[in-house]
Amino acid sequence: MECIGRINRRKIYYIQIRNNPNWKTALPKVDWVAFTIANTEDEELVPPAVKICMDSNVSYTCSAGNLANMTEQYFDEEISFRGVDYEMKNKKEYNYDLSPVTTAHENFSEGFWFATTLAHDDNFEINQVVCIDFTKRKVRKHLIELIDKINNGWLPNDDEIELAEYDS
Repeated sequence: MECIGRINRRKIYYIQIRNNPNWKTALPKVDWVAFTIANTEDEELVPPAVKICMDSNVSYTCSAGNLANMTEQYFDEEISFRGVDYEMKNKKEYNYDLSPVTTAHENFSEGFWFATTLAHDDNFEINQVVCIDFTKRKVRKHLIELIDKINNGWLPNDDEIELAEYDS
C-alpha cells in the first residue's frame, strides 16, 4: 500500500490488487474509508475483496467505476449477512447503526472528493482513505491529480457520469 498524498488530516493510500496478492495484509485495522474502483472485467474480484474489507473493520465505503452500484450492493449484502449471523449467534438484535455506511458514485471525481473530504462517522475520526484499484489499467495518476486539485480548493462538477482517467 502506497501513501499517495494527504487531504486535510486524511492520508490517502493506493493499492492495486491485481498485481499484489498480499494487499489484504496492508489494510488498516479500524476506522478507514475504502474508495473502490471496479469495472465489468473485475467483477469476480469484488465479493472476496468486500469480505476482506469488512474483516478489516472498514468504516465507510465509496464505490466508483462501471461496477460502482454492484460493489455497493455487495457491501450492503455482506453487512446484512453479518448482522443476521450476529443475531443467530447472540440471540439479540444487531445494531446496524454501527455498520459501515456505503455509497456508489457514477461521477468518479465526485466520489473520490466525497471519500476524502466528507465521508465520516460520528463515533470516531476517520483519517485514512484506501483507494482499492481492481482495474487492469490503473487509476493511480488520476487520483494523485485529484488530490492536488482538492488541496487547491477544487470542487467536483455536477455531471451525472464522469469516468476515471486510466494510467494506460
